[in-house]
Amino acid sequence: MRYFKIIFTVVFFSLHSSLIYSEGLNTDEVIVYSNKFYTSESNSAHHVEVYDHQEIINSGTNNLFDFLSNKSSLNVSSYSGNKAAPSIDMRGYGLENGYQNIVINVDGYRINNIDMAPSFLGTINTNDIDRIEILKGSGSVVHGDGSNAGSINIYTKNHNKTRISSAFGNYGQKNHSFSTGETIDNFSISLSTSYESNDGYSQKDSKGNKDKNKSTNQAIKLSYQPDQNSQINFKYSNTESNSLFPSALSRFQFQRDPSRAGVSSYNEFDYNDDIWGLDYVTHFSDNFSVKVYHQGQRKKYDARDYATNLRKTSAIVNGLEFDYSGKSFNLTSGMSLSERELNAYRNSTSHVNQANKQNEAIYLQAKHLIDKNNKLSITYGARSERVITKFNNISINTDQSDRLSMFETGLNYIVNNQVNLFSNFSKSMQSQDIDRMLPYNFFTGNYDTLNPNIKPMQSRTINIGLNYIDPVQKLKISTFYADLDNEIVYNPSTFQNENIDRTNKYGYEVFFMRKLNDRFNLKFNYSYTIAKILNDTDSSTFPSGKLLPGVPKNSINLAIHYDYDNWNAALNHMWRDRSYIFDDFNNNANMMSPSYESTNAFVRYNLRNVLQFNNLNIFASVNNIFEQKNGIRTVTNGYGYGTTYPYNFRRTWFIGMEVEI
Repeated sequence: MRYFKIIFTVVFFSLHSSLIYSEGLNTDEVIVYSNKFYTSESNSAHHVEVYDHQEIINSGTNNLFDFLSNKSSLNVSSYSGNKAAPSIDMRGYGLENGYQNIVINVDGYRINNIDMAPSFLGTINTNDIDRIEILKGSGSVVHGDGSNAGSINIYTKNHNKTRISSAFGNYGQKNHSFSTGETIDNFSISLSTSYESNDGYSQKDSKGNKDKNKSTNQAIKLSYQPDQNSQINFKYSNTESNSLFPSALSRFQFQRDPSRAGVSSYNEFDYNDDIWGLDYVTHFSDNFSVKVYHQGQRKKYDARDYATNLRKTSAIVNGLEFDYSGKSFNLTSGMSLSERELNAYRNSTSHVNQANKQNEAIYLQAKHLIDKNNKLSITYGARSERVITKFNNISINTDQSDRLSMFETGLNYIVNNQVNLFSNFSKSMQSQDIDRMLPYNFFTGNYDTLNPNIKPMQSRTINIGLNYIDPVQKLKISTFYADLDNEIVYNPSTFQNENIDRTNKYGYEVFFMRKLNDRFNLKFNYSYTIAKILNDTDSSTFPSGKLLPGVPKNSINLAIHYDYDNWNAALNHMWRDRSYIFDDFNNNANMMSPSYESTNAFVRYNLRNVLQFNNLNIFASVNNIFEQKNGIRTVTNGYGYGTTYPYNFRRTWFIGMEVEI
């Protein structure tokens, strides 16, 4: 309760003081690209959380993991200690499975994996990000398979200036980036590269290694306009990462000293990823355009300490989109064919499994202004998607096909210049990933048993919300309810992936921003989430009325920003509630996964027109100021040693400089 008292006091003081200082200030509406329609917040029928480039840069974070974990409303944790592949929970789908219910796109390319490996977000450099849009509880029509909780859409920058940034910190932290770009007539090019590393935060393991990591990222963007109505775009990016992340600790080891190494050596993980995309857009008129695109990916991840350590994946995506934009009617439709293949190897050389997943989709979505004053708008759309999964190994050669049907409808009503009300309903589905359909058999060392106890899950979600925006403040309130059939989970009793017959999720979210004066503003983000088991035929394992594991009830993010003259600074505090451990469907465990807490500070000073530089920025950041012990607890049994994976338990700082030429 002390957190709620502190927050109430701060908000009350802020509201009182802002009455004196906020006159004449302007709060800009955010333009969002939710569901492929450009619209303002007051004209959107969806709950969207938006972060632009400047807010991301001023957050003082070096990578996307730290930004989403400490600055957004998402529940983000390191996946078994690996920050490069974070677990993400949104809208109560849990840390164990939540990332499979969120579609993650980077510049329109879906980076979700077809196995149980989370998306590799931690290696994305924040200097390259133009904006992040988090769409909650909708997006099934345009994003399709796996969008039950929503989507995270990341758009990278087209660099048009030369920037060099370098930062150093404690524990051997290094962060360097370079970007440049140029436009000549109808041709433009953008280049960027980044490097991030640290020497580790825990003690040395039995082999003398620390939990260090390093990653590099390079990207190139090319754009050419052959005429006034057409454009050709090409993008290529490469990411490489090497991480040693901590082994699990027992509860007592973690409480005593989260930096200790435990009894096993650190897990080492190598990752290499190439993504490319080519598209052609032509406008047949001011209102109608067509886009043809081709995307591809080659990825290799080597988990050196696992039985099947090496996995190689490839992907090819081809699609066609049609867009019509009129005065009172917008329409987008498209079709796509994606084929993703995974090959698994034991000891890096012995080929033990091949799996292929193909998605064939067609969709249509429209937005219609239905009154002459343009106050009431409706969005509606539907998607049909066929999923074909094939397996080929020594024991099994088979394929399986599922048909997914999804649709959405939404209403938005503009009450006046400050207030709008919205509601939407979404039916979404998630197909089974290949690891759940064909799990690894630890007894035989093969993929030799097709799982008969699992089928696609289905979610029906309703959202209701209100936005209030005036010149000095912004208030966004939304509530949601999701009814699910066949939610996919891991059954700790049978060691199999299964469906729970009926579950639900509900809660509400509050975002509040207030400009206190011409220098200070306050931001407050709060979410309350409940996820429950309604009923299942296996009532002993999945008892009715119990809470689903890995879902914190309460989450709070409070930040104060200072921006005046050449100075920019921020102080924020993030807190997330405790949650039940991954396999604790009975809610009996005494040792719940601990709450997450971190207080962070950032300051930047801008020197304009110094020597030959257009801008020179000096910045510094401190993360987890009070050294809170953060970690994620995964299972209840403990098996001798360790079920807690520590992360962000140190106070870290860095200082750096950025120049713009």
